[in-house]
Amino acid sequence: MFKLDIKTNGKQIEASFANVLAEHRKAVVRALNKTVEQARTAASVEVRAAGYNLKASAIRKSFSIKRATNSNLVATLKATGQPIALINYGARASKRGGVTVNVKTGSTVLRHAFIATMPNGHRGVFQRIGNGHKKVVRNGKTVRTGLPIKELFGPSIPTALGNDVVEKAIMRKIREKYPQILAHEIAFLSMKK
Repeated sequence: MFKLDIKTNGKQIEASFANVLAEHRKAVVRALNKTVEQARTAASVEVRAAGYNLKASAIRKSFSIKRATNSNLVATLKATGQPIALINYGARASKRGGVTVNVKTGSTVLRHAFIATMPNGHRGVFQRIGNGHKKVVRNGKTVRTGLPIKELFGPSIPTALGNDVVEKAIMRKIREKYPQILAHEIAFLSMKK
């Protein structure tokens, strides 16, 4: 799990705004919430820029946001998720056998893998477990089966977000954007008076 808290020093802000209207607290809350949403977008961009071949929608779905409130000046961006099926990493059947996937910066050929659609409609990249086909009896007939098989997975979204380059880029974006957004929100509330 990857968790990122965007906080402001509440005591310092309260001291500096002590003689200003409570509406400025609204500006801080709005700025925190807008910053956490921009951090989510930046995270999606940075994961893809780091070479992870994932759809932006898949990255976005892995996030949950806990918004800041007047009583709690903390906005939380949390990414959770299981390893992602290799079919989502641009998997395609190779002409020479196996499956080609593009997980991170460059394609890899998995020689003993194959793409299959299960009876329930799930499509994935699979690999046989054990040594080839086995003989089983079905309806009184002996048949050869390639079972059991297992589905293959790539890294999860939290793993990609834990990448040092991605994490630094997200933090840089937050440090850059939060003061700008806060200044804009304070100016906006001042204009409404």
